[in-house]
Amino acid sequence: MTQNQTMIGQENFALFYEDVITVPGVFGSAEPLFLLLFAFGLEALYGGILRLEDWLPRPRKVMGLVIVRLDRALNNSRSSAAGQKQPGQGAVTQLVNGATSLFLLGGLAALAGYGLSFISRNAPFLWLIEVVLIALCLDNRSHQVRLNRVRKALALNSLITVRGELYPLVSSWFRINDLERLQGSGLAATAVGGMARGFVEGFVAPAFWYGLLGLPGLFVQQAVYQGTRFYRQRQLQAPLERNFGKPFTGMDHVLMALPDALTALLFILAAFFVPGTAIGQAIRRCWSSHRLADAALGGALNFQPDQPGEEKAEKGHRRKDLERASLIVIISGILAVGLIAGVVLLRYAL
Repeated sequence: MTQNQTMIGQENFALFYEDVITVPGVFGSAEPLFLLLFAFGLEALYGGILRLEDWLPRPRKVMGLVIVRLDRALNNSRSSAAGQKQPGQGAVTQLVNGATSLFLLGGLAALAGYGLSFISRNAPFLWLIEVVLIALCLDNRSHQVRLNRVRKALALNSLITVRGELYPLVSSWFRINDLERLQGSGLAATAVGGMARGFVEGFVAPAFWYGLLGLPGLFVQQAVYQGTRFYRQRQLQAPLERNFGKPFTGMDHVLMALPDALTALLFILAAFFVPGTAIGQAIRRCWSSHRLADAALGGALNFQPDQPGEEKAEKGHRRKDLERASLIVIISGILAVGLIAGVVLLRYAL
């Protein structure tokens, strides 16, 4: 082979590397938003399938184990079954120890995210690991499947089935006894709230923090979210232990503020494509509520939160309301994916 042929071959390889291998997602230096789109598709196909979750190390489960270990090590507050506080930590000590637990958990999550991100970005095709990790942190499809069962059970007026399917979605806010007090319209309103919260916590918030800070940001958000769920559920059973979990709930409010507002905007935009929605009511409710996504979705359906226990004249209305709510959530997801895809195309077109 002559020297000219060798130079031509090297130039052709360089052109191939520039035109193909640097395309986002093809080699180690993958575009994060491209990975996010890939993860959306993977979660939409396989999310919530228990056979996969049995052998895949779901990040939330690992974080939950760390939360329990830190709680055992730092939280000495206890409540008796009669509701009387037993000797243990004072309120200030609980807050300090809770903040320490939050700091340690967030630090471990950030280090794990940075290490895995560094590995996936500096080895050929290991970005697939990052895609799987992102998909495992998303939880949209399983929410939709469960809410579809709720909608069918409500149509059949099978309230026991509705409560059983709904409780895992709202266990951070309701005890099972609270759900047993609700009837058809109250359960439908709770299901709408579960749709809104599920979309924020299982889709928008993970995508937002991954797009902003990468895998470290995603892992920190997920760790705080898991800690908040853990201590909210405990507070429902033992209200006197709330001080230790306050740092988690406070940080969760901070991390969810922007995703919550973004979700409310997506719901309002999606409502334009769904007949029979009250867009003006959705906007008005957002002004007077601190949970914007819930207010936007409930307002678009014109739910009346002041009278949650009143039954509607026709059972079919509840089913139609939930169908419209599900359609709004689906369209919001399409809008979010389209927005991210547009940003990726714009970045590589300039």
